[in-house]
Amino acid sequence: MIKAIIIDDERNSRDIIALMLEKYCPEITIADTASDCRDGVEKIKKHRPELVFLDLEMPDGTGFDVLAGTMPDIPFEAVFVTAFEKKFLHVIRFSDVELILKPIDKESLLQAVTLVAERISTGTNKDRYHVLLENFNHSKPSSWKLLIQATNGEAYTINIPAIEYLEASSDNCLFHLSSGGPVAALLPFRYYADLFGSLRFYQINNSQMIQLSNIAHLDSAAGKVVLKSGVVLDITERRQRDLVAKMARK
Repeated sequence: MIKAIIIDDERNSRDIIALMLEKYCPEITIADTASDCRDGVEKIKKHRPELVFLDLEMPDGTGFDVLAGTMPDIPFEAVFVTAFEKKFLHVIRFSDVELILKPIDKESLLQAVTLVAERISTGTNKDRYHVLLENFNHSKPSSWKLLIQATNGEAYTINIPAIEYLEASSDNCLFHLSSGGPVAALLPFRYYADLFGSLRFYQINNSQMIQLSNIAHLDSAAGKVVLKSGVVLDITERRQRDLVAKMARK
């Protein structure tokens, strides 16, 4: 059995999560519930759960404050629960932490529980939560870190400034770094292209995206982008025009 705690300021939400877990996830046992951050931290320290369902926004703080209150060693896996996807979605996606949206549906709950149960059973390290808190406390996304699950079964933490470019590779994504690499991520290129779209990255063709700060020059006649490392990549004509405009706003 997996011991869990539910931390949510809405009683209805706590009850719904508990009922759904009882119905669909018999391997989860609810040790306790809490209605705010302070009470949540105290319950976690008391019960030492393996899993915490954690509301993102509560009257006395956020789910991130609960995580910080258990530092330096976060002893559990977390599933964030929120009705406000956009506010914290980006920072959560960079750290590979599970998130389900209210109103909770069966499929989302089962998917999240399956993933965290596997992490618990294999003793997966909890670096993702340290990455999450570090990114949350850092105002510049361009300086964030990215945690990826690699095709070799390992988890890697990558500094965003170290990424030269990323590219599609079958159903995976390759990260080409300024030193070391490449690292092959389990998730597809499209996932990361969407994730990096709001940063200083630009997709130059159907399968490659570059970090703008790594551009040495643009060879318009040849339709090539030359990176500072010497790597030469193709760029489509339409995207070339867009890139010139984007670099002008740099």
